[in-house]
Amino acid sequence: MQVSTATRESTGVLHRFAPVLALAALISTVLLIAMGSIVRVTGYGLGCPDWPLCYGRVIPPALTGAWVEFTHRLLGGVTSVLILLLGLTAWRGYREQPWVFRPALFTVVLLAGQVILGGLHVIFEIPPITGWIHTGMAMLIVGLVTVQVANLVPTFQRLRDEVRETFPTNAFPLWVSVTAGATFLLLLSGSYVTRSGASLACPSFPWCGADAEAIRRLIDIQMLHRYAAFTVAFLTLVTVGWLLARQRDRRLARIAYALLGLLIVQFGLGIANVLLRLPMWSRVLHLTVAAIFWAGLVLLWTLCYAHQPAFGTRKAFERSYEVP
Repeated sequence: MQVSTATRESTGVLHRFAPVLALAALISTVLLIAMGSIVRVTGYGLGCPDWPLCYGRVIPPALTGAWVEFTHRLLGGVTSVLILLLGLTAWRGYREQPWVFRPALFTVVLLAGQVILGGLHVIFEIPPITGWIHTGMAMLIVGLVTVQVANLVPTFQRLRDEVRETFPTNAFPLWVSVTAGATFLLLLSGSYVTRSGASLACPSFPWCGADAEAIRRLIDIQMLHRYAAFTVAFLTLVTVGWLLARQRDRRLARIAYALLGLLIVQFGLGIANVLLRLPMWSRVLHLTVAAIFWAGLVLLWTLCYAHQPAFGTRKAFERSYEVP
């Protein structure tokens, strides 16, 4: 039995609205990560010493630190609303499409944990461990929202078939999986470098330039992050070369060149962090570009593995609106 025309039209509006909402949620999440980095590098993590209020007020006092942190919270609120709306949209219109519905559900769950963790981070006066976990969860949210973008935006829907035709075996998807996994570990190691105080343990690049036993642990942490970065660079270069050698669609070439460009910029920012002794601008951009690079790899991974009919087909559309 078919649902009513009004219900069909209502769900059709959801399908038109969902791609825009997914893109807005992804952009907002990346901006939130950038703002969180600004809070950290400026030292205003306790600009609002309490939570959820700021100095016991809904609107903070006229203090620079308070407003930097409060702006971060406001952007977090906007991002949370977008993610919740995306989850509601997936619940209303995409429950039969697991590559949309499940990431949306997991994103909402992670968001709840992230909000609680953010509050604890302030209450316990920004301990390194909560900051490290906070960054990792933020990157997971970026990844999950990117999966939804890849399956909701019409351009990427059409590109999925092209990817499967270009790479019919599992070799390339498996390589992309390894690259994305290594990148996430690199993100965690970079956050650990920051939280452990190892950012300047090695004052030179590419060699360390230090060998003091007193800071041996910090040197090891810094060098481990560098080895991870070189590993991801190698994996990414192979991915880019593979894409460019086999692609038959200019959109795949654009993805390849975008990944290559982001990799080059990210390496330059990492080197600037060391040689320029951690200027604020490069630290903020380093994390922001890392989030965008991670999103790009997750997008490519999703294009390789999302194997359901395009949402715009008539058959899929009709199945989505049938009820027992």
